Amino acid sequence: MFLEKNLAELTNVSVKPLTYGEQMKAQPYLLKDISISVAEGEWVNLIGRNGSGKSTLARLIAGFGALHAEGNVYKDLSRFVTGQVPVVLQQPDASMVGSTPWEDIVMMLEQHGVEGIRISSLAEDALHRTGLLARMHQPVETLSGGQKQLTAIAGCLAVQSPMLILDEVTAMLDPDACRHVMDKARELNRRGVTVIWITQKLEELAPGDRVVALEQGELRFDGEAERLFERQSPGGRSPCEQLGFTAPYVIQTAWELEALGIVLRPLPMTPEGLAKAVTQL
Repeated sequence: MFLEKNLAELTNVSVKPLTYGEQMKAQPYLLKDISISVAEGEWVNLIGRNGSGKSTLARLIAGFGALHAEGNVYKDLSRFVTGQVPVVLQQPDASMVGSTPWEDIVMMLEQHGVEGIRISSLAEDALHRTGLLARMHQPVETLSGGQKQLTAIAGCLAVQSPMLILDEVTAMLDPDACRHVMDKARELNRRGVTVIWITQKLEELAPGDRVVALEQGELRFDGEAERLFERQSPGGRSPCEQLGFTAPYVIQTAWELEALGIVLRPLPMTPEGLAKAVTQL
């Protein structure tokens, strides 16, 4: 996909909690010397262990939170309804205020000051794009966890957010719901929606994905998913291992084959890809 422009650029950005005076100097950095850009239409996987700075980076890009940022932060929000990017979290119930998906999105649009004449069409379009149109008047307490996450995503689309920032949205879902939410997010991305997908589940990475990894507030990796798992030498450690992550089963199988002298390139990341690579040996 041709990426026309950057929606966000950070250049040598460091972040501390917003405090004052001598207390500010004593605060540790939440992010340190981060330089990153997010292009229009891009899918970015943001990974890192707990406390690595993932959510802080997401809040900085979104424009939320009491943060003290040093460096240059650029965001192109000029073409969108609001000046902030909504963030979808692990537990959508915490942010849902309406009794149905339709009501929740309409109330969100009203809170963002959208003209009344536009609200109905924006809400209907967002529900259609997330596959929830048939459930628009269903009570939220009867929705599945995945459907609630899609309702939250629909709200972001309705306010014409410049991007979707999805912060571990599958963490509390069962495998079927995870796949459903992921499939919908991927579909939206193929249609041009910019997605920042924050996760600790490396099996959610897809071949060719861009992966950005943080560790203790510092950028440790920025490249294609395959490179994250590549061992540069026999017995060496991949960036994934250096960051303390457990690789998906498919990757571990490929590593075992490498130890036997069977090197698969490009590195398969799905069971189907692994089976195909093995049959072509």
